[in-house]
Amino acid sequence: MKSAVLIFVTLCWALNRGYAQNPAVFGYFVGSSPCGNVIRPLLKMPVGEVCDFTKWRLTLYQDPTTKAPTTFKLSCQYGVSQPNTSGFIGGGTSIEAEGKWTIVKGSKTNPEAIVYQLNPDQPEITLSFVKMDENVIHLLYSDKSLMIGNASYSYTFNKVKK
Repeated sequence: MKSAVLIFVTLCWALNRGYAQNPAVFGYFVGSSPCGNVIRPLLKMPVGEVCDFTKWRLTLYQDPTTKAPTTFKLSCQYGVSQPNTSGFIGGGTSIEAEGKWTIVKGSKTNPEAIVYQLNPDQPEITLSFVKMDENVIHLLYSDKSLMIGNASYSYTFNKVKK
């Protein structure tokens, strides 16, 4: 019994210290944003489709040894909000994207800002996020300024443990 308790305590300590996490995952971010005119073409939403907001899930991967950025996985769900819930009427529409990402410097107001750029080789579908701190990123317009949300949703994503 004593050894089982010791193993449990050691495992909990390791999980809290991050040792049991996948070293290939740089970060897992979630957020909700409005379905603005900028977001629609980037996420290839059909023209004229009714949409109130988008839920985002972004996983950034890295080389486990060098820690260099490798690939990303983006999952989005969008649609019309279901009243009194955080979901969508009819379940919404899901889309997924994958590609490469990189780290660059510079936002519109801060040339030293760290920016995570998705699909850097494809300018027509590049998404850029400025790193606000270790746990928060914010989506940028193509001119590298912060996207502005509305009273209900922002373009700020939070890092979570998957």
